Amino acid sequence: MNNLHKTTKLYLFFIISIISILFIKCDKQDYIPNTYVNFNINIDDPLYLDLAVVGNHVFLKNVGVNGLIIYRLGINEFIAYDRTCTYKPEDNCAVVSDENSTVLVKCPCCGSKFSLDYGYATEGKATRPLKKYNTNFDGSFLHVYN
Repeated sequence: MNNLHKTTKLYLFFIISIISILFIKCDKQDYIPNTYVNFNINIDDPLYLDLAVVGNHVFLKNVGVNGLIIYRLGINEFIAYDRTCTYKPEDNCAVVSDENSTVLVKCPCCGSKFSLDYGYATEGKATRPLKKYNTNFDGSFLHVYN
């Protein structure tokens, strides 16, 4: 009887796993498309002066899907996000600065707000984080890529 109980639990776990995978795959909300990103910026360049201070960010145009946000998380740590709101990526709505916060950006279309520390939505309709790109910093140059 005990083996039958274990087999039933295993079977239920298997069925629930399959249903969960199908549910995730059938999610109608598309994610941000993959776009080739590979560039370097010199953070000493006056264009990126705001990145000299931890906690500041800059917006870049003409890269990613709707531009990128480069955020200085720490002395030697930078994060790069695509500006495309994740609520309805097909709307191509780019997040903008939130006047009330230096660590949040907001979507002017749906009102979602995202934390620059982690990229997660903190309020609004978006449930997915901003799309993140890889970064490497050598002390002068920041390499952003995917």
